[in-house]
Amino acid sequence: MSLRSSLAYFVFRGASGALAVLTVSVFARLLGPQGYAHWTLAVVLSGFIAGVLVQPIHSALARFLPRPGGEAIVGTLGRLLLVAASAVVVVALLLSAVAPSWLPGGVVILALSLGLSQAVFDFSAQHCSSTLQARRYGRLYLCKAIIALAAGGTALWCGLGAAGAVAGTCAGFLGATLVFGRTAWREVVRGRFDGAALPELRAYALPVMFALLTGAVLQWGDRLVLAANVAPGRLGAYSAAGDLAQQGFGLLFSAFHLAWFPRLVALWESNPAALQAQVNRYAQLSLVVMVPAALGFALVARDLASVLLGAAFSGDAAQVMPWLALAALLGGVRAYLFDLPLHLSQRMAVQSMIAGGCAVLGVSLNLLLVPHFGIVAAAAVAVLAQACGCIASYLVGRRTLSPKWASKDLLAVAAGAAAMALLVLVVPFGGVMGLGLKVLLGAIAYGTVVVAADTAGLRSLVLARIGLR
Repeated sequence: MSLRSSLAYFVFRGASGALAVLTVSVFARLLGPQGYAHWTLAVVLSGFIAGVLVQPIHSALARFLPRPGGEAIVGTLGRLLLVAASAVVVVALLLSAVAPSWLPGGVVILALSLGLSQAVFDFSAQHCSSTLQARRYGRLYLCKAIIALAAGGTALWCGLGAAGAVAGTCAGFLGATLVFGRTAWREVVRGRFDGAALPELRAYALPVMFALLTGAVLQWGDRLVLAANVAPGRLGAYSAAGDLAQQGFGLLFSAFHLAWFPRLVALWESNPAALQAQVNRYAQLSLVVMVPAALGFALVARDLASVLLGAAFSGDAAQVMPWLALAALLGGVRAYLFDLPLHLSQRMAVQSMIAGGCAVLGVSLNLLLVPHFGIVAAAAVAVLAQACGCIASYLVGRRTLSPKWASKDLLAVAAGAAAMALLVLVVPFGGVMGLGLKVLLGAIAYGTVVVAADTAGLRSLVLARIGLR
């Protein structure tokens, strides 16, 4: 897998991430903290009632489509997705009948709409990724981001509240699929249902379903505990801070994973001898992106809260942003690096146990601490739970396949991060100008160090591009 291919995903996901951050900013400013809390609960519930039932199908597509002869699986998985969508509707109706008093009315229906439209989009996106269509994948995400921002922002401007934000986001998912994601669904229509593949799919997908359920608890459980214990405005501020962290660099973390995972699956199936070198290269590139993204976010947290979210959010959001940035970094390391051997070897039951343990730990500590210490406790618990997941996943997965970094790469990334932090911290003013200057200086400092050290072959690539090599 070439560095150029990874950079293509990085550029597309970077642009999509920038638009997603802008969307969070627009939605937060137009909704306000209480309205954003309503939007957050719709997103959280969509992650539970749709993601848990639908995402295992997407994971199976990612795992089985890249292997030789895997094209035939698309029709089967597409039909299973339609069955899962029907189950989602039933679950949503049951949930709406037993919803607790602190859950706003109508939020389950909003979650259902959001979850089903995202399921359609994600199937197309996963198909593009698994078939190495990087440009189509990028266009799909960019189109979704543009439509969601325009439609959602317009609906909010017209005073439609959280329902308008959901409607705009659904329009983004479905519109982008219609424009750039038709190939996957065309293959579903033309393909056939292969019942013989069900035992293998079931053996892989059921543990994934449990893993996703526990992962959803780990990722979103704090929002539900906060909804029941703090004022909606504080939940909105906490959620906006977490969304900025996830949309700001969570998408970048997944970019390299999406670029490399199909090739790693193919090597696992056909050429295990070459696999370790490719995993090491993948880990090297991921490290180069993950560390500065998370550190930079934490360093400019107060400026980000003020500029992007506004005064109504800035106090609470800035307080938890550095913690949530660290939690997102640890979650990315676990999901995209240390869980990789478990996915390749299809040891999903083990991965589910790790995620389940972290989820139980996180929810238990949140139930104990949030009523007394509020959003700060939730942010600290997120860091602790993700750290435990990293350690457990690494210890288990290293017996199968373990990413390795050269000391030179680790030193170069550390030196670049230190240079970035030094320059960012010496900028004496904030606001839009201060934030822009900090981001620019930090990026220049980090980039200069890692390019000079030729980390991940960046210096060689730059010299080749300008004709000096």
